[in-house]
Amino acid sequence: MKRVLCLIVVFIVVSLGAASAHAQSGRARRAEPAKDERAGEKFEQKDEAKDAAEDAAKNTMQDSAPETAGRENVLTAKEVSVRADINAKPLPMYPSGARQYGVEGRVKLRIILGADGKIRDEIEVLEGLPHGVTEEAIKAARRIKFEPAQKDGRPVSQYVTLVYNFNLY
Repeated sequence: MKRVLCLIVVFIVVSLGAASAHAQSGRARRAEPAKDERAGEKFEQKDEAKDAAEDAAKNTMQDSAPETAGRENVLTAKEVSVRADINAKPLPMYPSGARQYGVEGRVKLRIILGADGKIRDEIEVLEGLPHGVTEEAIKAARRIKFEPAQKDGRPVSQYVTLVYNFNLY
């Protein structure tokens, strides 16, 4: 596979070099575009389609902004003056199915520690594991006890990334 890819790259480079040498010699004709130029046109069309899709996505996000306007502002650790203090981080259970299949690794979650001292329902799984391991990590994350972060002396909500390691011994 690598050899074929290298050959294709070499062929394209050689073809482009020959085309540029041909153009410099003054003998280039412009009656019909070359195959490489047609391929370039296809890529341009794909790029235009991609740009249109991105514009549509931006418009969708702008349209949905008023819905999220009423939500509280969640800050990162860099934006707060005092970070949230986690008092208790319960350990998750190791699901029996995961043990049976030898599942090991880590689960990485992004949670919101609320200004009111409660974990928000929006928990994002950044890295997960199969056989119920991720679900157990989420259950454990919901049981965390903490003191909210502060900014300018007021409690604020903060994003936190949690990592739970699952290892069989």
